Amino acid sequence: MPAPHEVVAAPLEVYLATVGTAFPDVWEPQASFPSGWTLLGTEGNRNYNDDGVVVNHGEEVFDFTPAGSTMPSKRFRTAETFMLSLSLVDVSAAQYALVMNDADVTDGGRYKEFSLYRGDQVNSFAVFARGMSGEDNAYYMSYEFSKAFVSVNGDVTYNKGEVAALPVEILAVKHEDSDVIRVRIQDVT
Repeated sequence: MPAPHEVVAAPLEVYLATVGTAFPDVWEPQASFPSGWTLLGTEGNRNYNDDGVVVNHGEEVFDFTPAGSTMPSKRFRTAETFMLSLSLVDVSAAQYALVMNDADVTDGGRYKEFSLYRGDQVNSFAVFARGMSGEDNAYYMSYEFSKAFVSVNGDVTYNKGEVAALPVEILAVKHEDSDVIRVRIQDVT
């Protein structure tokens, strides 16, 4: 791709795995991934609506203003979040159940079913989301969360002329010091 490489207009593709699964190399073809990674959407980013994958860097801060001043002299970060969100337009039983707390799908031959009840415990996943790099468009970059909560939070509308979409949120979790929440950039060799 020609310069400017720092300008990227391409969607990410999201993969989920059991917490503890080894991350693939950023450039690695899906067929060569360590076992256990599942593509979100049967056809990956072709099953995300045109809003793409939104990456949100949230934070809460506290500004300290000393008694002898009218202006803050120090800022503290009191909370931060890293979230990916997308609208999944794949409502197949396997994909719908995956984002609904990894529900078990019963395949009865002529029917499939899964519970929509998620209960009080939220399953966690390892998350690997990759796309084009802003360093060089021939490179790939990835967002990697060693532990994240995946949930559907919102409405799914079935209507003539509209695509039914599952509003998926993926929230990174930092529980252990060893938990990974990072961006990685690699060339394709």
